[in-house]
Amino acid sequence: MVWCFPVRKIEPGMLITRVKTALVLLVLGLTAIYLSGWTYFSFITIILLLAAREYSHIYHKGGFQPNTIIILATVSGLVLFRFLFDFQYNDAILALSFLISMAVHTIQNEKGREQAPLDFALTLSAIIYFGWIGSYFISIMFLPEGQWWLLLSIAIIAFVDSGAYFIGSRFGKHTLAPRVSPKKTWEGYFGGVFFGVLGGISIGLLFHQYVPSINLIHGLILGIILSIITPLGDLGESMIKRQFKLKDSSNLFPGHGGAMDRIDTWVWAVCISYYLIIWIF
Repeated sequence: MVWCFPVRKIEPGMLITRVKTALVLLVLGLTAIYLSGWTYFSFITIILLLAAREYSHIYHKGGFQPNTIIILATVSGLVLFRFLFDFQYNDAILALSFLISMAVHTIQNEKGREQAPLDFALTLSAIIYFGWIGSYFISIMFLPEGQWWLLLSIAIIAFVDSGAYFIGSRFGKHTLAPRVSPKKTWEGYFGGVFFGVLGGISIGLLFHQYVPSINLIHGLILGIILSIITPLGDLGESMIKRQFKLKDSSNLFPGHGGAMDRIDTWVWAVCISYYLIIWIF
């Protein structure tokens, strides 16, 4: 996500483009969540596969060769099996993908590819990132009132993203992580935390009118934890892109970059929310 820019003025054209793209994604996402089932599965699978492909492409441009075919096949399998069988069989898919990946990259090393060990590690990291962690988009939907929990989590992230963007744009002066992402600021970060907590409380109160099992306290706790922690997902992706001097993972979504840019904090949010819900709530 793009947030915390230390500038004094938001470019109107950029803002309009971002809003238009966000509205389209919002309509598609809400429709998929509402219809749930195979529609939601298909939507999430497409997004995760696009993000995984971008991840692989970034490293290929940098001279590495993670195996895109293995990555996409395994991500597809993990998401499908999480949808059909929850966590059952996920371990078998991971084990199989590990063995196949090691075999393929070992053969490439034997053929003269000296960086094959690093390629192997990158293949596995993409599988874990987009296949295992990304599949929590599916797991959270299987919880009781899962649609509502998912909506609460992504709504909080939307508040965090918007608050950080506008506060950082207007007041940003002190860089948050100058090496990883020099344009992000502490002002934007704390703006995101404030709006994220406020959004969590507001959405928790709103949802309580329709789902008694979700209330203000849930919104408050998720708002605090997600607002504080999930920006690390954004910074983590920035770390990867900065290695190769890239601003966005792709130009798929005007004003928002690529699929990987769009879900960098969401994958953290759904994973963290899932465990908070089953362990605490």
